[in-house]
Amino acid sequence: MNWDDLRLLLAVARRGSFLRAGETLGMAASTLSRRITLLEARIDAALVERGADGARLTARGAALVQAAQDFESALAPPPEAAGLTGRIRVTVGEGFIDPLTDIAAEFTALHRGCTVDLSITPELVKLAQGASDIAIRTLHLGEPSLIYQRLKDVEFRIFSTPEIAGRPGLRPETLPMIGLLPPLDQLLHMKAARAAGFGAIRIRVSSFSAQLAAVQRGHGAAALPCAPAKDLVEPFPGQPLPGLEVFLVTRPQALRQPQIRAFVDLLKNRMLPEQHR
Repeated sequence: MNWDDLRLLLAVARRGSFLRAGETLGMAASTLSRRITLLEARIDAALVERGADGARLTARGAALVQAAQDFESALAPPPEAAGLTGRIRVTVGEGFIDPLTDIAAEFTALHRGCTVDLSITPELVKLAQGASDIAIRTLHLGEPSLIYQRLKDVEFRIFSTPEIAGRPGLRPETLPMIGLLPPLDQLLHMKAARAAGFGAIRIRVSSFSAQLAAVQRGHGAAALPCAPAKDLVEPFPGQPLPGLEVFLVTRPQALRQPQIRAFVDLLKNRMLPEQHR
């Protein structure tokens, strides 16, 4: 066993496939795969499961990757002496752009040697395979290889412009609504709004940002998160809607990198419920 072997395995773990790891290392994917096969033969243990959707570590492979990260950390100068450096990859849905860009700006101002890559996508990235370091999700998939931590729920209310809310004789069933296209229309707060009588949907859009923009331009009302609904009002104050659970998801291996651990700490400080900080 030598550092070069561990370095190759570490690249496969971080990039999730031989092709992407080879691109990072400047090595052909076939050469990289052959090197890992030789390593497996030397230690008489399978380290990587190869599949059509990428490469997945075995239990023995995960243990060696952890050892590689420990060795990599030992080679680096201590954070206290050098300051935090490195990249943090974060994947979020569009509904979390505002808080995450605020947190990223605060973090990079504190740690000028760090960069934060925010990937905005509705897709569930393969966090366990190293496609990202951190994800903000509204689903708990129960993956045993990942760490899930509950953040503040997203609260929803019915919002509109003051002009729409001030219409005389306004009732829930006559309030023009901006809806969401399937499958987003099946979210709990959307179903609850329809059940409460807010069913006069005139326009349907495919994203939360388009829904918010339509309401802000005075085209109708919508069940929106409270945080971004600035300058909007509740035409029917106190109308209860179910919230949306939010989870911070990380890989244990990623948390061994000091810059990622520091970013997670800041994120939790800003987004955890107060009683859990």
